[in-house]
Amino acid sequence: MNFSKLALAMALSMAGVASYATELVKNGNFETLSSAGTDSLSAAGAKSPSAYFITVDAADSTTITGWTVGSKSVDVINTGYGAISGNSIDMLGTPGPGSLSQSLTTVAGGSYVLSFDLSSNPVLKSGDPAPVYALNVSLGGLSGSTAYTGTSTFQHIEQSFVAASNVTLLTFTSGTYGGYSGAVLDNVSVTAVSEPESFAMLLSGLGLMGVMARRRRNKNG
Repeated sequence: MNFSKLALAMALSMAGVASYATELVKNGNFETLSSAGTDSLSAAGAKSPSAYFITVDAADSTTITGWTVGSKSVDVINTGYGAISGNSIDMLGTPGPGSLSQSLTTVAGGSYVLSFDLSSNPVLKSGDPAPVYALNVSLGGLSGSTAYTGTSTFQHIEQSFVAASNVTLLTFTSGTYGGYSGAVLDNVSVTAVSEPESFAMLLSGLGLMGVMARRRRNKNG
C-alpha cells in the first residue's frame, strides 16, 4: 500500500471511530420501551397506535430504556398527542411534574454539546388550566440549571458544557403546574467536541509517515 492510500485509510478509519464513539446518550429518541409502565396504553376513544400515551412513574423507572424517572411521572406520547417524532416525552406526566435523568460517561475537563428538541403538548383535558411549558436542564457537577420554555412549534436547542468529572448526571425536570400537558422533549444527544490537538496529532503523524516514505524511496533509488 502506498503512502497516499495508507493516509486515506487512516483518515477514514479515525473518522469512523469518532462518529461511532461520540454519542453518549442511550435511547435519546425514546423509541425503546421495556414495558408499558404502570398505566395501560391510553388514548382518546379507540386505542389507536398513532394516538396514545403511557404514564411512567418513579416505580417504573426502567420502562424508558436508559432513563430513570423521578418526581411524580412523565408521559410517553405518540403522534396523536403532540409528539415531535415517534415517541416523545411530556415532562408534566399524569399527574406531574416529572423528571428524567441519565448518567453519562465523560472526561473531566472535556468539552461537550448537549442538544435536544423541545415543544409543547397541545392536548388538554377538560378543566385543565392554561399550561406552563417549562423545562429545567441540569448537568451534574455544574452549578445551577438552565430553564427553557416549550412552544407549539418545536425548537432545536444546543448547550455547550465542560464536564466537571468522569460521570455527568443529565437531568430534565418539568416546571410545576397542576394540569397534565407540558413541555415535550425528544431527540436528546450529548457529543464530545473534537479537540484541535487530536487533528494536530493526526497531521503530524501523517507528515512523519511521508518523510519516512520519501527516505525509503531515496534509499531504494
